[in-house]
Amino acid sequence: MRPYVDLESITRRYGDFTLGSISLKMGRGSVFTLMGPSGSGKTSLLRVISGLDVPESGRIYVNQEDVTNLPPNKRNIGLIFQDLALFPHMSAFDNIAFGLRSRRLGRTAIDAKVEEMAGLLGISKLLERRPGEMSGGERQRVALARSLVVEPSLLLMDEPLSSLDPQLRLRVRSELKALIRGLSLTIIYVTHDLEDGLYLGDYAGYMSGGKILESDTVEQLYINPGTRELAEFLGYNVIELNGYLLAVHPRDLKIVTENQDISGTVKSFGFEGTDIRIDASIDEKQFLAALVPFSDVHKKLEHGIRLGFRISRSVRLDPGDKP
Repeated sequence: MRPYVDLESITRRYGDFTLGSISLKMGRGSVFTLMGPSGSGKTSLLRVISGLDVPESGRIYVNQEDVTNLPPNKRNIGLIFQDLALFPHMSAFDNIAFGLRSRRLGRTAIDAKVEEMAGLLGISKLLERRPGEMSGGERQRVALARSLVVEPSLLLMDEPLSSLDPQLRLRVRSELKALIRGLSLTIIYVTHDLEDGLYLGDYAGYMSGGKILESDTVEQLYINPGTRELAEFLGYNVIELNGYLLAVHPRDLKIVTENQDISGTVKSFGFEGTDIRIDASIDEKQFLAALVPFSDVHKKLEHGIRLGFRISRSVRLDPGDKP
């Protein structure tokens, strides 16, 4: 049986940039977070899946249906962009009801669905307000309600939390995670933020240059990166040691005075909550970042001193995978 979401070798050119033979399979009720730097093609891929752009080759299946050549309004796919795209002259109620009205539902049915969704998202008191009268988090919930009220087969989310301040972002992200689990939503979530991608996803992929370079469960993608580019995106040090190219996470380095695996000259250091971050140079070309528990720093840190480190875990990379 075909997966619930199945992308088969999707290609699409945008001037000098090309989405290159992208394939992706997802089960129903799963969340796939698509991570990568700006300009890697993440938003372009969402546009193709949603129907805003048409692939030059490949097929798109959602819920066993081939939607490759269907217009956006026939795909039953929800799309939330970074700017949310709420209608500023409409109330929250009318924004949420917009998709239902375009499907020619009766007034009683529309009222019931909007009120039910508003209650689920805790925005019932906002229904008469316009977007300009709401906070960022409130607008976020209204945009989500507008997408969910039409019961989409697939929801596409493009950096929806990026405009929120850090404190609100964490709260809305937590609420979104609970909602996703409660409704068993199937979502492709695009972000360049590592924490959002790991927290929200069941599975994740890393995209660069118009291709998904690696994908796996979020846990496996994080603990076992297969390429230098992904390892560096995940915050790993990539160093050459004893003839091997290794990815070493800053938390997997411990300061030692003997039996060290590697040493470095301290260039800078600073307090980061429970950890001290130490940035050191191994030599003129290689640098190292370590996150060491505050309680483990027994030696007074100074710029220019030499420290030894023991590596508790590393991932061996392809030696040819060098910049």
